[in-house]
Amino acid sequence: MDIMKHKWWFIGIFLGAMLLCVIFLFVNPYNGWGQNPGSALNLGVDFTGGTKIYFPVDRPVTSDEVTAVLKTIDLPDFNYNPPQPNEYIDSNGDRQYQVLVYTRFLNDAEQEIVIDALEAKFGEAEQTQGLDITRVAPLIGKELLTNSLTAVLIAIALMLVYIWFRFELLSGIAAIAALIHDSLLVIGAFALFGLEVNVTMIAAILTVIGYSINDTIVVFDRIRENDRSKHRDVTFDEVANYSILQTFRRSLNTSFTTVLAILVMFLVVPNLREFLFALIVGMTAGTYSSIFVASPIWSILKDWLGKKKYA
Repeated sequence: MDIMKHKWWFIGIFLGAMLLCVIFLFVNPYNGWGQNPGSALNLGVDFTGGTKIYFPVDRPVTSDEVTAVLKTIDLPDFNYNPPQPNEYIDSNGDRQYQVLVYTRFLNDAEQEIVIDALEAKFGEAEQTQGLDITRVAPLIGKELLTNSLTAVLIAIALMLVYIWFRFELLSGIAAIAALIHDSLLVIGAFALFGLEVNVTMIAAILTVIGYSINDTIVVFDRIRENDRSKHRDVTFDEVANYSILQTFRRSLNTSFTTVLAILVMFLVVPNLREFLFALIVGMTAGTYSSIFVASPIWSILKDWLGKKKYA
């Protein structure tokens, strides 16, 4: 099987997917396909600052029921996202119901007004019964966003140094291109579906980066060994293709079983769905990039440098 024969198709898919994700960062359903002002991404309270109230209820409620209550609250600039009812299984195995109310940053007095309005409609709620309130000041949210992006960039930079040291600079460049592809696909998927971007997603991206780079290193390890022992008439495409075939089954089997386990959790653990969705997208993209992106880029760069050297 000659995988490298189609390397330019794989590179085209790689570039097309990244371009599409960049477009989704600015034009997506969350911002009305570019018609609504403000952030194009659904940034969570972790980054924008605000108040999240997880209010327990004794029965399933609809978003419209909660919205009707919030509309009666007289507070200045009281903006809120559509309430999100959900359910979960507690530690005793009982089904519990709650609704998420996500608003601008509320001070203590404003927070009590909102809680009182919800309790008047749905009954009194105590923290021991599932009431959970998270508040993040806007300044802290901006700092957290900056720190999160810095953490991702530092992780990618350190991996570049590691691969450069263990293999060669061209391998590092190819691996980083694959990691950027994987991270961008996760962010693009969140933008397309309007999912909340928070520190949980950043944790998922860092997990995906670690998983993807491990898969890529396995391929590059075989490339290094095969490149050392190749004859002069063997091309870099042939080296990369042989190395991919040596690791192809291992990569697919590992990725399939990992994604399958995550998919099961995605279906049965609703509170972790956004995190698990990011892992499914990222690990699927990581498998593709490790096999069909990193190796072709390495081969293209090696050919280009070789021709430049003897030009």
